[in-house]
Amino acid sequence: MKVNFHLDKKNKPQSENGMKVVYGQAKRGGYRIRWYLILLLVISPIIFMAYYLFQSKLLVTAPGIVTSYPITLTSTQAANVGQISTQVGTEVNTDESLLLLSDPALNAEITYLNQEIEKLKGNVDDNTNALYQTMIAETKASLYRVTQIQKKYDENRRKGLVSDADYAAIINVSNGLNTQLSEQKIAYLDAQTERKQVNLAGPISQAQRSLMQELVVKKVQQDNLTYLAPFTGRVLDIHVHEGQRVTDNYPLVTLARNITPEVTAFLNPKHLKYSQLGTSARIIFPDGAVFSAQVSRPVEVVNKLPTELQSPFEGQAAYLKVTLSFNEPLEKTRWIEGVNVEVDFSFAASFKWFDSNINSMPSQ
Repeated sequence: MKVNFHLDKKNKPQSENGMKVVYGQAKRGGYRIRWYLILLLVISPIIFMAYYLFQSKLLVTAPGIVTSYPITLTSTQAANVGQISTQVGTEVNTDESLLLLSDPALNAEITYLNQEIEKLKGNVDDNTNALYQTMIAETKASLYRVTQIQKKYDENRRKGLVSDADYAAIINVSNGLNTQLSEQKIAYLDAQTERKQVNLAGPISQAQRSLMQELVVKKVQQDNLTYLAPFTGRVLDIHVHEGQRVTDNYPLVTLARNITPEVTAFLNPKHLKYSQLGTSARIIFPDGAVFSAQVSRPVEVVNKLPTELQSPFEGQAAYLKVTLSFNEPLEKTRWIEGVNVEVDFSFAASFKWFDSNINSMPSQ
C-alpha cells in the first residue's frame, strides 16, 4: 500500500503534532545474510570446479606410506608361548633371543626316544670282547709257563737228564698252546667283524638308527621353537603373550632394520613423468611437518592402492608404486611404520612447467 505524507510530515518525519516520534531501525540484516547464502549457493559449483582443476591440473600429489620393509616371524608349528625376551621398541642384535615356544607333546616324544635308545644300547652284549680277551690272556700265560719249562728241558737234555719222549711231550704242549692262541686270535677278529656287521645291518642297529634319526628331527623342531633376531634392528610389534596357544604360521614378532625408512607412494599413471629416478618431492606428515625427498628407485610395477589408503566406495584402479628416500636425516620419533603421508610432486611439476616455457620462448 502506498503511503502519501503531507508536506509537514515530509519535512519532519519524526515529529507528529509537535511530539517527537522515534522509529525502530530497519531490520535488513537477515535479508542480507540470506542473499549472501543464495549467492554462495549459486557460485559454489564454480568454486568447486576451480578447486578440482587446481588439484588435478596444477597439483601433483599421491598418497604414501612410511615403511622400513619389516618382516614378521611366524610360528613353525602349534605350540605354547613361553618366555618373551624383548619388548616393543627394543633394539636387538643378530641372533639375539626374542621369544621361546614350548610344545609339551614334543618334549614327551624326545624323552621317550631317549629312553628307547638307552634300552637298545643295553641289549648289546659288551661281554663278548672281554671274554675273548680273557681267553687269549690265559693262553698266553700258559704258553709262557710252558716256554719256561721248555728252556729247562733244553738245558737238562744237553746234560742227558731228559729223555726224548719227555722232551717231545713238552714240544707238543707248546705247539698246542701256540695253535690254540692263534685260533683264539682269529676267533676274536671274526667276532669283531661279525659284530661290526651286526652294528651296521642288524635289527637292533637298524631300530637304533631309526630312533636316532627321529630324535634328530624332533630336536631340530625343538631348537626351532627358540626364535632369534635375523638381523640387527628394532621390535615393531609383539603379536602374542606368554602362555598363549598359537597355531602353525601364527604371527609372533615384527622386526625392522635400524635404517632410515623410505616412503612408498602410489602415483596416478597419468603422472608417469614424475616417477623418474631423481625426481624431487615433498613428504607431508599428518602433523604438517614437511621433508624433502626424491625418487630413489626406478618404477617397475603397478600396484593396487592399499586398503588403508582407499576411500570408501573407491574403485580398484592401478597406481605406479614409487619409492622415495629422504634427502635429510629423519628423527627416530618419525620412524613410524605404516603412517600415512602425502607426497607432493608439485614443486617438480612447477619447475618442469617453468623450464618448458622458458625453453619454448623465442630467443632475442
